[in-house]
Formats: sequence, C-alpha cells, structure tokens
Amino acid sequence: MTDFRNTAKLEKVSLDHYLLKGELNFKSVPELWEKNKTRLFSNKLEKLTIDCSQLQRSDSSGLALLLEWYRTAQLQKMNIIFLNPPEKMVDIARISGLDKILPLQLK
Repeated sequence: MTDFRNTAKLEKVSLDHYLLKGELNFKSVPELWEKNKTRLFSNKLEKLTIDCSQLQRSDSSGLALLLEWYRTAQLQKMNIIFLNPPEKMVDIARISGLDKILPLQLK
C-alpha cells in the first residue's frame, strides 16, 4: 500500500487538465505549490481543470492551495475548476464560506 501522508502529486492529463493525487497537508502543500506554479500558469490558457478525485485526504492547507491556484488563475484571466473535491475539503469550504468563492464541481 502506498503511503500518501507526505506526498501529493499533480499529473498532467492534457494541456489544460491535471489530476491531483495523494494527500494535501501542511507538509505536502508547500512543495506541491513550488513544483507546479510555473507548470500550471505559464501557458496562458483560457481554462484549467484540476481533478481532485484521486486525493486520499486533505486538511485546510489543501483548501488554501486551491484558493491560491484560484487567485493566480484570476490574475491571469484564466477560468479554473476543481472537479470532485474530497468531502472533507468541501465541508471545510462550506464552514469557511469558501464554497461561494471557489469553483468546486462535485460528483
């Protein structure tokens, strides 16, 4: 069994579609942000889709990462959508009011 506790990965599916895997936590999020900020936002795309269906777990730092990606996309006038976020992430978004800001698309 794979240990996801300290790992998170972003796999490219197509030019404008990525699959987020693993666990988003206070340890994995900073590294994931640093490794992928240029990769995600350097192509000046009109639309970007991040599929979260392969996330094993996420805490509030995962939601903070999605918020940062959303802000970066907005600055570049790019539409971004987060597909299939984990239930716990959606719950945290609702409690904090971020479900009204973030483009979360549920199953």
